[in-house]
Amino acid sequence: MALGIDYAPSANGGDFLGFIKFNAKAGRITRRDRENGENSDVDITRNFKCVMDIENIEIGWIDFDTGGAPSMVLSHCSKPVPPQPSPKHRKGVRVVLKLSKESGGDIRELSSHAKSFMRGMDKLHDDYLSGVLDNPGKLPVVVMSDTIAVVTGEGAKRSSNYAPVFEIVAWVKRPDDLVYKARVTSVAAPSESGEAPRSPPTTGASRAAPPAAKAPPADDEDFG
Repeated sequence: MALGIDYAPSANGGDFLGFIKFNAKAGRITRRDRENGENSDVDITRNFKCVMDIENIEIGWIDFDTGGAPSMVLSHCSKPVPPQPSPKHRKGVRVVLKLSKESGGDIRELSSHAKSFMRGMDKLHDDYLSGVLDNPGKLPVVVMSDTIAVVTGEGAKRSSNYAPVFEIVAWVKRPDDLVYKARVTSVAAPSESGEAPRSPPTTGASRAAPPAAKAPPADDEDFG
């Protein structure tokens, strides 16, 4: 598996993107919107479609349990994975994408350290490497066609998570607004008491347009 295993606000400020989230426990994809100071999660599982910047996937270490913005130490997939900054950081991946008009229409990030999610991303990355040879200079249009239950443990410790089945359905030129920028590394430094300070709260993004009721148009128009 080529990966060896979506921009949220950074701890030191700067530009940020909204995000979408894959819930490995439920096998669902949601879009986090913000309006009038309130966050809302919109389920886009059935109509999820995007141009995904797989060319610039970042791999490294993520800690979501910070009380605010996640702590991430990542590097471009073409470079070595950075050292693990703390025992709380788990190996994860982040990718930036442009949602189809039906899914929201804006630029978002998708990041996770769930092992079941990584299974799906590894397969998608392999498919990308196979297809890009015939589609130089283009990015894949990706949908989630299914999920696969991944069962671990036995008896009382038995649990199920879901791995996404991502499928490349087309190749298009890179959208003008899908510009790669490496994520600024953010690791909370210990305080004098020895505890890591909490990161500032995630502010989210401006509310995207609600999903359209009609079927999406052709791929190039869908991401224009």
